Amino acid sequence: MDQINTSRTILLKNEVNTRRSQRVVARIRVQVHKQAEGNNVPTENSYTLVVNAHGALILLANKVEPNDPLIVKNVQSGAEQRSRVVRVSEYEGSQYEVSIEFTEPAPRFWNIEFPPSDWKVAAPPDL
Repeated sequence: MDQINTSRTILLKNEVNTRRSQRVVARIRVQVHKQAEGNNVPTENSYTLVVNAHGALILLANKVEPNDPLIVKNVQSGAEQRSRVVRVSEYEGSQYEVSIEFTEPAPRFWNIEFPPSDWKVAAPPDL
């Protein structure tokens, strides 16, 4: 098997090896607002693209910056979680893909069972 040895390939391998929890592609309705004092903070209704036990990738119309503190509300459960912006990328039109990280681990926030870290996929038995 040929092996491509580019810096991007190495980076991807390192990213995969350093994931704290499995990513799940899921469209979950959320309400997001910046964590700020006062009641004048606008709330944006949106949805996730990808979730994990430590955060999510969310589409937002409002521009945010890395390290901005956010409150994310899972519309289905009503649960809220404090988070911070990790990365912002432009998306289609005037939207942004926003990677967020919870300030504290919240593996039950998305109401999805994430596999335990020691879960290993066994090879199928020979028939």
